[in-house]
Amino acid sequence: MMWRKVVVLAAASSSRTVGASSSRRSSSVLAFCSSSIINNQSSKNHEQQKRNHATPPVTTFLQTTRNERLSTTTTTTRQMSFFGGSDEGGIRRINKEAMTEIIDDVSSTSREESGYVIIDVRGEDEIAYTGKLNDCVETLPLPYIAQGALAMEEEDFKAQFGFEKPGLDETIVFSCKAGIRSQQAGQLAKMAGYTDILDYMGGSNEWFS
Repeated sequence: MMWRKVVVLAAASSSRTVGASSSRRSSSVLAFCSSSIINNQSSKNHEQQKRNHATPPVTTFLQTTRNERLSTTTTTTRQMSFFGGSDEGGIRRINKEAMTEIIDDVSSTSREESGYVIIDVRGEDEIAYTGKLNDCVETLPLPYIAQGALAMEEEDFKAQFGFEKPGLDETIVFSCKAGIRSQQAGQLAKMAGYTDILDYMGGSNEWFS
C-alpha cells in the first residue's frame, strides 16, 4: 500500500509540474504573438507614412497636371488669336484677321496715331497687277531694303520712295505675296535696328482670295 501512495503522489506532483509548465509556455506564446502583432502593425503604419510622404496622392497629381495643361492651352489660345502663328527669328507673324485690324486702325486714324507703318515689299509690277492691300499701305520692294534703304537718311529716303522713313519707335508691318519676302524684309529691318516688326504671313495671295 505504501508504494501505491508514493506512486499516486508522484503522479500528482508530475501533473502539477506539467500543468504549470504548459501554462508558462502558453503565456510565453501569447506574449510572443502579441508582440509580433504589435510590431507588424507598427511596421505597416511606418511604411504607410513613408509612402504618403514620398509621393503625393494620385488625385492631387492629376488635378495639378490638368491645371497646368489648361493654363498652357489658355495662354497659347490668347496669343494665337491675334498673331496667328509663332515667332520666326524673333519676328511675330500675323494672320489675316490681325492684318485687317491693323489696316482698319491706320485707315481710321493715321500712321502717327496708330503707330503702324505697313509696307508691301512686292515689286511695283506685282502691286499694279493685284492692286494695293489698302491705300494706307506703302510700297518698298525687297531689293531696295536689301541694298540698305532703311539705313538711308530720312530726307533721302522720302525723296526716293515717296513716304516718311519708318521711325525706330514705330511698328513696321511687312507684307508680300505669300509671306516669304516679308519675312526676309523683317530680318533686314531687324539688322537695321528696328525692334517692333510684324510679318503678315498670308500676303496678297490670302488677302485677295
